[in-house]
Amino acid sequence: MQFSNLFVSKHRKLDFSIQITIHDLANVPLVSGLYHVKWKLKNASHASGSTMSSPIRDHVIVWSHPINSLAHLVIAKDNILGPCEFKLQVFQEIGGTKDIVFIGSLTINLSEYANTGLTSRRYLLDECKFNSTIKLSFRLDQVTESAVPYNIPPLKKQQMFTDIPTMIINDRQQLDPTSSNSSQEIKRSHSSSALPQYCRQVTPFHNTDDPSPTDLVEQLFKTTQ
Repeated sequence: MQFSNLFVSKHRKLDFSIQITIHDLANVPLVSGLYHVKWKLKNASHASGSTMSSPIRDHVIVWSHPINSLAHLVIAKDNILGPCEFKLQVFQEIGGTKDIVFIGSLTINLSEYANTGLTSRRYLLDECKFNSTIKLSFRLDQVTESAVPYNIPPLKKQQMFTDIPTMIINDRQQLDPTSSNSSQEIKRSHSSSALPQYCRQVTPFHNTDDPSPTDLVEQLFKTTQ
């Protein structure tokens, strides 16, 4: 606990249970070495630690490292929940030597996600020469009662990584809220009509004297009658 928090009244102090998982680092354009993560968590009972050293496979390093701690946070005078800073640094260990190379870092304020359930996101590393992304899961739950109403700080724009297909799906859902409800109808319509429509589209590329697949099916049934 910070020294300044000693002079804060008890009704402005809150405890939060914190669960964090450091999953993996992806898009690393390297092929060798061991990698580990050092992390720090401010105002927490378990304030620092490190993952195990893991090798790189297919440009991905997997740790699946769990962190469980208890954070002591303060409600500010403007009734905004104080910061809970989580900082990590990624390092590469060069094989056969004692050299350690800094890969990148990330700092996020977990207070922005207080009482919002489990969150999983992928972030671009700061100070990184590559476009490497690290996947984190975290949860921040209040465990002590609050005598003072408070608000969580606004979510800042982090360097969150979103692939293009996910961006397109999110944009479509925002523009058309009914798109998710009608997805099953679209799939059913494709299953019944996509084949004839596809056949009509590709027939100009073949000999126009040849019968279409639809005509062949009709002729087959006529001959069996």
